[in-house]
Amino acid sequence: MTVDAHVHIGKSTRLQIDADGAMLVRIADKLGIDRICCTDLTALLYDMHEGNRLLYEEMRKFPDRILGYASLHSTHFGQEAIDELRRCHDGYGMRGLKIYSEPGASIAEPAMIPILETCVELKMPILAHTTPQECEYMLSYVPEAHLIMAHGGGQPFAFGDWNRAIMAAQKYPNLYLDTTSSAIDTGYVEQCVAAVGAERVLFGTDTPLLEPWPQLVKIREARISEADRQLILGGNILRLMGVAA
Repeated sequence: MTVDAHVHIGKSTRLQIDADGAMLVRIADKLGIDRICCTDLTALLYDMHEGNRLLYEEMRKFPDRILGYASLHSTHFGQEAIDELRRCHDGYGMRGLKIYSEPGASIAEPAMIPILETCVELKMPILAHTTPQECEYMLSYVPEAHLIMAHGGGQPFAFGDWNRAIMAAQKYPNLYLDTTSSAIDTGYVEQCVAAVGAERVLFGTDTPLLEPWPQLVKIREARISEADRQLILGGNILRLMGVAA
């Protein structure tokens, strides 16, 4: 089974995105992707309550195709953020958390610690748009958390430094690397597998922000074993989310 661990749904004028579940499922069908793990942009960037509700509505339309990440657009809501996370898990059936860091608004701060602890309790992996250094900060406080570094260091404010991302993952056994990136560097997938094992590498496309086909091809054509390829293409994210294949 092929599962895309990094997909966006919803609207954002800033990112020039307008995507609903039907559109994303059509794209997945063309690529032969069985399930997609979605983040709602309204929740991620503007209003966590409204955005997570909107994502749940799309999950209900495509229950066999869309898996949901709850999103919190800030760590500064305290108990309200914890309550929203529990509501998304218990009421909406969301299987993970997505949280976004950017220059001037880092998630590597004390307010993030109780959120990580709640994710450990609920067995929800965290897809974190963040830097290797921020991942190290979070896991130094809550090493039991399962943290997926979105883009594996290959994004602008992490300076595209995927070698640094690999070093962080070698240090923390619960740090996973997401292969989604606008750059496709020679040997990236092979080096991730060699350094931390295929069990900690996850396939994603960042649809519709990035063109999904190259993201898929770089896994399908990587010089790794077929068993490792299947883990990356879906086995790992299903295991982390506790979802049967």
